[in-house]
Amino acid sequence: MNLFYRGEARYYGKHPMPKIPKSPAALAVALVCALGLAFNTWFAVLNESGWGVDFNQFYAASRLAGTGHLYDWDALAKIELEHSAFPVPTGRLPVELYAFKIFGSLPYGTGRFLWMACSVAALVVFAAIWPGTRRLTMAVALVWSLPAAMGLLFGQDVALWLMFFAAGLWLLERKRPWIAGVVFALCICKFHLALGIPVMLAARRRWSTMIAGGVAALVLIASGFPIEGPQWLTQYLKTLRTPAFSPAHYRMPTLYGIAAWFPHAAAIEIVCAAAVAVLLWALCRSTGDLGMAGAAAAACGLILGHHAYAADCALLIPLSVVTIQRPGAPRWLKFWAVVLLSPAPVLLLVSPVSWLGQVLIVAFVAAAMAVGKRGERRDGAGEFG
Repeated sequence: MNLFYRGEARYYGKHPMPKIPKSPAALAVALVCALGLAFNTWFAVLNESGWGVDFNQFYAASRLAGTGHLYDWDALAKIELEHSAFPVPTGRLPVELYAFKIFGSLPYGTGRFLWMACSVAALVVFAAIWPGTRRLTMAVALVWSLPAAMGLLFGQDVALWLMFFAAGLWLLERKRPWIAGVVFALCICKFHLALGIPVMLAARRRWSTMIAGGVAALVLIASGFPIEGPQWLTQYLKTLRTPAFSPAHYRMPTLYGIAAWFPHAAAIEIVCAAAVAVLLWALCRSTGDLGMAGAAAAACGLILGHHAYAADCALLIPLSVVTIQRPGAPRWLKFWAVVLLSPAPVLLLVSPVSWLGQVLIVAFVAAAMAVGKRGERRDGAGEFG
């Protein structure tokens, strides 16, 4: 049934009197979207002090990119303090920060506005081209997504990551494996969230895409040497090991964050990570739905990484949407997916019971993959190329 009704014009004399379109479904969607926008706007007002903190990091680092002092904390903090009282070390690669000079060369306010506009556009593209999802459902999910709102509010680059990943899937769907691999390589902007991509590609035997992506990624990493000098990699690894780079691991929506609550954390994380990787492999081998495989890979990238926070939970949007619209998914799992799209997980992660938010997220990813694999086996999914 169409969501929008085009009423016929009634004529009273010479003047047409069109009917007002009435659709309970359209009104319900509009109300849900309005509530989501209202909540996220309220959240943004409450967190005004954090506006642009990550954009400021990129803006300052772009001014140092190419000088040999990109990972010099004293130099970076000095520039960041010009626009924020909360300087943070950068974990981005030289190639990304050098490209950010497009924004860093502009006045701060102008650059920040342009970056937000690009981020909004990236989210729109991501929602529009993700394979096998209903555009209206994706739009509602985005409007309600507190992680997506946080990414825009803080000026993060998770929106670009989602757009690049969605574009890679879109190209795979259109039989462009080599170009898809190059586009997947652009997810190196947040490479710590991309651990699920090679598992997905290997399970689906996308060898040409893996080769193209691997070569492109190596080129992007190697470009750091002419940009920043021969010492950049050593300085970069040193930055990643500083406590200030990854504080509050107990709030991370990851296996690493959950394992940190227990003794023998490393062993627990390794066992759980292996189980998640096996689940992802099995799902990607059995399903013919590229959107489902990609959604699982994105979600697994989130929970397998060692550096992820509330805003990165935007990577759960595709898996939640795919689960909600999947005909064979049980109602309890669909309800769980709706909860994942609500502000609840983020609010739990920043609460005294942050472990509850971690378990809610990680358990959902595992359950969605396990149920999805069983559904594919029952439906008799065919072979994929």
